[in-house]
Amino acid sequence: MPSAPTVGWAKLRVTAVTVAALAILFVLVLLLSGGTLFQSRVSVYLYVPDATGLATGAAVRVDGIDVGSTSRIGLSGSALPARAIRLTLSVQRARLPAITSDSTAELTADSLVGDQFVDITSGTAATHVPVGGEIRYKGAPGLMQSLDLTQFQQQLRLVDAVLRDMETGHGPIGKFVQGDQLYSDVLHRMATLQVDLRAAVKTTGAVGSLIYTDSHYRRIDDSLLRLDSTLARVQSSPWLRETGQYQQFLDAARDLRQSVSAVRSGPLFQSDDLYADLSRRLSTLVRTVDDFNSSPAFSSSLVYDNLTGMSREWGALARAVRENPKKYLGVSVF
Repeated sequence: MPSAPTVGWAKLRVTAVTVAALAILFVLVLLLSGGTLFQSRVSVYLYVPDATGLATGAAVRVDGIDVGSTSRIGLSGSALPARAIRLTLSVQRARLPAITSDSTAELTADSLVGDQFVDITSGTAATHVPVGGEIRYKGAPGLMQSLDLTQFQQQLRLVDAVLRDMETGHGPIGKFVQGDQLYSDVLHRMATLQVDLRAAVKTTGAVGSLIYTDSHYRRIDDSLLRLDSTLARVQSSPWLRETGQYQQFLDAARDLRQSVSAVRSGPLFQSDDLYADLSRRLSTLVRTVDDFNSSPAFSSSLVYDNLTGMSREWGALARAVRENPKKYLGVSVF
């Protein structure tokens, strides 16, 4: 009996494959709808005398660009032969401005045997057909009036060439009809694909180990165990279990905030008395320095010259005393 982890891993693989398949299906539906699956649509109407060859879901084109489809074909109940059939056209709301109010529509086909569609030719009006409005029908010309004989002959030649290739076995279509080469190629490709799939699902391969073993599950489980261990260590940290250090930090922050508030509420920040007193003291000091600089001792060189001469005389006297001290230290008796 398989273990619980193996069963869980198998369920996870089945769920992943199912989700991937649904996503691929959604993308395919979106691509097949031309990317217009979730676009808002509005209805406009077209009255035609005959809808032979036109089916529900036929394309609606404006100047050759697909803008919607025919959602409904029914009798209008009008007595006018030109308005016998009413077509409900489901058009993308974003494309509605391309259908001007003077646009005309007709029923046409890409080829002589192709399906018909609604071909709208836009006009030059500044406004567009409103929601629920009517597009004017323009009758298509007769077959012989619209048929270009030169193009018709060219199409006949192409059809004849294709039929000749089919009869002789030349070309891709002829080989497909007359021979079995394409069938053999398809079988060979399918065999190659089958071999590759068998190799992929072997338990010794990378894909097989992913499908049949739980190695990736064990890696994920180990990572989860390491994460749980780390969270347990963090949870057991004293910073998370004890509030003492946090409370100390909170008290220190509160004291700092009170100190800042006290400084901001002090006289230095609340009044300008200290600033005015300091300004007066500086003004007094500046005036004292100015008075000292403007005194006679600094305004003229007389005092400086007298001091210089006196210094020179004292220097000469000192040298003379050093050279002949007896001359100056002698005592005279009267």
